[in-house]
Amino acid sequence: MRMTTHIETTREEERNGSRVGLLPPPAPSPGGDSWLTELTVDRRDPFFFDHPLDHVPGMLLVCGMANAVRDRIDVPPGLRAKWVVNFRVMPELSPELVLYAAPEEKGRRPLRVTQGPAVVSDGWFVLTPDSDPVRPSAAGARREAPAQASLVHRTRPANVMIGEPRATDGLVTAPVLVPASWHTLASRRAGLRSVKSVIEAGRQFATWLSHRVGGWPPEVQMLWLRLTADLPLDLPASVPLSLRWRQVRMSDDKARLTFEVVAGEGEGVTVGSLIYVSKGLSPDGYRAFRADREAAA
Repeated sequence: MRMTTHIETTREEERNGSRVGLLPPPAPSPGGDSWLTELTVDRRDPFFFDHPLDHVPGMLLVCGMANAVRDRIDVPPGLRAKWVVNFRVMPELSPELVLYAAPEEKGRRPLRVTQGPAVVSDGWFVLTPDSDPVRPSAAGARREAPAQASLVHRTRPANVMIGEPRATDGLVTAPVLVPASWHTLASRRAGLRSVKSVIEAGRQFATWLSHRVGGWPPEVQMLWLRLTADLPLDLPASVPLSLRWRQVRMSDDKARLTFEVVAGEGEGVTVGSLIYVSKGLSPDGYRAFRADREAAA
């Protein structure tokens, strides 16, 4: 079966000449067995290919995994996910990517993405009951001004998923924005945030911090090495959400950033966590890295 990692086509995207589609999913199965899914790389997608790339972005792998799990496994309300993704090899734009989900091992469901003989990404996830779910807010989340797009490596304003971060008392806090209903990262369930949009917000916050706090030059190419997420699956879009980082010294070219995911106004309540591990390459370093990959292919 071939599957895209995107949401339904909208009139606005049709007018803009882009097609973002999702093929009909298979019937979900409780628990699920092992299965294979081909991930489609649509280079016209306005989010994944927000700007020119010579490789498949890590968020396409993350979204492909998330969408495939939703399509293949019956996921009832009231759960949270612990999810680990390792980025082993930078995937090329071709040949095709294949996602493999293995049977559960000690409660964990292993996932692996391959491209030809190479494993480009692997990891696992666990779904558990959420003992204290976040309740919807009648007041709704206030509108926040988005962060500077260039500092989160985006060019389209609609693809910026964090508000301008604020620093107080050794903490840096970034509001998490809700994507437009037509956006690739929008939740398929009305009134909720998607886990994908929160993970992308964290990736953008990590990028912003690397530049503004770590002092990484704007031309640095960031390579995503590992993601660890612990998040509720049912986050109401009406509840303000933010990412909080306790300031520590940052390296010149490597980052391991841990964020609290906070729901509500003010101090709020910690409802999850995100950890991002990445390294930075100068333009010359990135060209050498890509040349080494091509020579090894």
